[in-house]
Amino acid sequence: MKYLPLNAVGTGHAGYQQQVKEGNIKRIFDLVRSGKCKSRADLVRVMNLSATSVSVLVEELASRRLIDETGPTQTSLPGRRPICLRLNSDAHQMVVFTLQRDGVGYTLLNLECKILERSFFPLDASLLAPEEVDERYLQLFENILFRQAKLFDADKTLMLGICYPGIYAKDDHKFHMDSSMGICLTEEAVSALQKRIRLPIYLSNSTKSLAYAEKKRLDAINPANPETLDMLFMEISDGIGCAIISRGDIYTGPYDVAGEIGHVTIDYKGRPCPCGNVGCLERYVNLCAILEDAKQAAEAGGIEPPQSFAALAERYESEPVLLASVNHSAALLASGLYSAMCGAGMRRVVLGGGIEALGEAFLREVYRAVCTRKMLIHHLDLSYAQIGPDAESIGIAHHFLDKVFTITS
Repeated sequence: MKYLPLNAVGTGHAGYQQQVKEGNIKRIFDLVRSGKCKSRADLVRVMNLSATSVSVLVEELASRRLIDETGPTQTSLPGRRPICLRLNSDAHQMVVFTLQRDGVGYTLLNLECKILERSFFPLDASLLAPEEVDERYLQLFENILFRQAKLFDADKTLMLGICYPGIYAKDDHKFHMDSSMGICLTEEAVSALQKRIRLPIYLSNSTKSLAYAEKKRLDAINPANPETLDMLFMEISDGIGCAIISRGDIYTGPYDVAGEIGHVTIDYKGRPCPCGNVGCLERYVNLCAILEDAKQAAEAGGIEPPQSFAALAERYESEPVLLASVNHSAALLASGLYSAMCGAGMRRVVLGGGIEALGEAFLREVYRAVCTRKMLIHHLDLSYAQIGPDAESIGIAHHFLDKVFTITS
């Protein structure tokens, strides 16, 4: 994950008092945004600050059009009713581009991370020469923002997010999407875009954005345990991505590549992988590989092969040959998943990315296969993701507001 703030060079470090102020005002913003505090009195009680201090910070947030005062709250307590505070959700925007093999998704969100506008713009990455990738994508981004988008307002926009299916390589300053799209973007080009459009840019791996969207969904539906602190999220699509939620945030590691479970070896004499390894998990367990193995099993068993992953998902439970093939894929996934659990020490695991189409029978088989290990599997919580099609955009927007966005600095 990479954040390119405006005026990043030469800003220096904030003094202690400025850091304290930023911490307090950001916490007020987060408490109001989450709905946990709805008045100044609530903030005084939760934050253990004086009423005067809270009022000064609330007024600054209001002057920045981040929160509004909307009138007296409803209360059964005697005395003057406190003034209600709420997020000024439509005063600011966030725009997100999601990079895919066949094009670029555009999403515009408000401060509640609600979708204001969305579109998809075709661009076949496989047809681009390496030397033209940067300029073609940057031209498309600018064309979308300033010619195609109807609701985008640069003056109201807090950040431009880019979700990409790959890794950021610090050594060569590139965003690599070699295995998924066969291309890479350079940090230099993204920085040039930032200078032209005058918006801070935040880039995040697609799987990490999906994971954070699922974390926020789980937070919202479980008020008794409002913070999902630890989770492994595995995105199984045309490869395998994995994101680690640790202590409530995305763990990236010092080189921004933590969670690359798809490149764990499950067969040291196995299929070669573009990463240079052999027998990588994602060479055996991705949607295309599962379908191809099922086709081969069907041909060997004398039955009609499924022609798509959706067709396989619809048929496999009722046809023993296909069921055996899918269960073998479940066993391979369980092998890699167990390694991930051992490495991360986590027991909550969420699967997404398209594998959900195989339904509860597949999930039960993965669970059963993991549990044959007997050790380190106690309290395993295995489920499918329940996030929608805009999850990448929602996830990166939430993460930006929670972990990156600053108000006074």
